[in-house]
Amino acid sequence: MSEFLVQVREKSIEAVHNADIKALYDLVEMHHEDLNDEIEQGLYGNILELALELLTNALESKDKLSLENEQQRYTLRALYEYAISHYSSKHFNDARALFEVLEGVSKEKEFIESMRFHSAAAALDIEIDDFLDKFCIVNEKLDDFYIKEFQEEAQNLLSKVNDKKEVK
Repeated sequence: MSEFLVQVREKSIEAVHNADIKALYDLVEMHHEDLNDEIEQGLYGNILELALELLTNALESKDKLSLENEQQRYTLRALYEYAISHYSSKHFNDARALFEVLEGVSKEKEFIESMRFHSAAAALDIEIDDFLDKFCIVNEKLDDFYIKEFQEEAQNLLSKVNDKKEVK
């Protein structure tokens, strides 16, 4: 094993030991070009594992996660990315459930509102490209890890989901 890979491994073990999701993200972003897919996926696996553990702790203690707290922010980011990966793979029910969990566990109103739109689109089986094109305002450079600006048309998603629930 090369010295570089040994260093990456040691840093990742330390980050996992310290439950430091940000350090794992930094490791991936800093060395993205130099990591093979297997190692990168392993790091993302560690990120998700830690995020799920921190989510479980928050749910058990009935705490809300804040975007203001660095580790909690990275926990929300990891879980959002996990939900988006389900959404992109057309696993709409899983994505919807994850967006609903994110909605329920966050403190910030803007993030909660954003997750409602994501959840509604997934509940209506709207493919991610259509969601982005028809309902979201996506800038050239995303100014945060999640989509938070929506077109007026997005309000209709919430109505459609409510109508769908009432029919059942």
